[in-house]
Amino acid sequence: MTFADPVSRVNEACLRVFGLEVLYLSEAGGQAAVRAVFQPAREAEDASPGVYAVLFILLADMPAAPLRGDEVEIDGTRYKVFDIEADSEGAAVLRLRKAD
Repeated sequence: MTFADPVSRVNEACLRVFGLEVLYLSEAGGQAAVRAVFQPAREAEDASPGVYAVLFILLADMPAAPLRGDEVEIDGTRYKVFDIEADSEGAAVLRLRKAD
C-alpha cells in the first residue's frame, strides 16, 4: 500500500458525504455532471470582488483536465475558474468567482 491509497479513499469518502452534483462547463465545449465539495465563501482577497469560492474535485471524474476560464454551475449560479491547485493524489481545488 502506498501513501496515495489511503489519501484516495479519504478524498472519495469526503465527496460521498459532503459532495453535491455540479455542472462543469468546459471553455473548449462540452459539459459534465461531477460530484464536488463546494465552499461558497472560502477566503478573503485583497482585491475586488473580495471573496472567492472553492470546489474540490477528483480529476478522474472530469471529462478533461480543468482549465482557467472553464465554468461551473451550482444551484443555478455560474462560477468561472480562475485558479487550479492539483495534488499528486489525483484531486484538485478550483478557485472560483461568480461569472458576469
